[in-house]
Amino acid sequence: AMGFECATDVVLGPVVASSKKGLAVDDSTFLGCPGKLPRVFPNTQQLVTSLRLFKAWDKNWENIPGFNLSLVHRAWRSFKDFTIANHARVLVGTSLSCSEEDDDRDWNLTKQLLQMLGPDHVMGLAIGNEMELLYLKHHQAITPQCIDNLWAGGYVKRKFGQRVSDFDAMGFEGVRVTSVFGGLALAGNPFFDIPQARVNTFLAEMVARFGDRFAFTFNFYPYFDPHIRLDQGTGDQCQHALHHSVCFNASCSVPATLRAVRGKMKHLTGKEDSVLWIGEAGWSWPASQTLNTHMKACPAWSARSTFQAFYSDFLGWDLGIGDLRPPDHVFYFTIRDSHNFGHTEH
Repeated sequence: AMGFECATDVVLGPVVASSKKGLAVDDSTFLGCPGKLPRVFPNTQQLVTSLRLFKAWDKNWENIPGFNLSLVHRAWRSFKDFTIANHARVLVGTSLSCSEEDDDRDWNLTKQLLQMLGPDHVMGLAIGNEMELLYLKHHQAITPQCIDNLWAGGYVKRKFGQRVSDFDAMGFEGVRVTSVFGGLALAGNPFFDIPQARVNTFLAEMVARFGDRFAFTFNFYPYFDPHIRLDQGTGDQCQHALHHSVCFNASCSVPATLRAVRGKMKHLTGKEDSVLWIGEAGWSWPASQTLNTHMKACPAWSARSTFQAFYSDFLGWDLGIGDLRPPDHVFYFTIRDSHNFGHTEH
């Protein structure tokens, strides 16, 4: 499989630190065209050598007309072909949720995908994605009893341990493990820790149990940051916010946030060199349907030129964050338009 390239007259790049950058795979690509994973970073000639897969399977896919499991197996084969052709590795995700039945089915399918890929093409196993947000979701399955069971009841900790044990038994003992959190996880000392989301407690337990094998992983989106404000005295201008957010110099939003994260990680572990991954970073053009911040009123925030500037600066970023250790790997979200709880993100 040679991979997929699209034609364009917009040439960006080169891609700096390309071996430490990858692409996150959206559902549209996973189910609709897994054979069209970009061989190179779009608008460049640099090979993509890492992918992030959020899951091997999703229960909600079964509601799609014409869906059957053969579509999933087709996607897996495409991912395997891609890793061989590009000498690439994959961060594979598996779910932790309010349904143990769904989680266990997901894990059984994830194990099949892991066996297909093999240890040489798996950079890590991500167990759970943004679990600190579950208690904020409005869904009939997400009850107070479930949230209590996840954290106080020990479900997250127990399942994480079981997944890693299975992972090791399959021959992946030397591969890193992680759980991915979003920006809310940073709202604590050092990390978020309330009865409905014991992130700090969980991270401390994982570091104690798995040591350097455990990677800290966070998703960062200046695009969705609720704290960013419009230019003073305007109702639709955001030049000040753009100047700080659509760039990757040491003073810009993502590197500045990463410096704060490094400080929090040191607070928790006592170390300055723990492994740090960015699970997702990206921008949206046109405006995402899930954008509900002050920036929704600023046309420039979701303009094509802004989208291009963010992606171009991402490609040129050397991963530096000032005087602290850079992140060890970053993933750009995403390859194609995606859907988040029924809303379109670009």
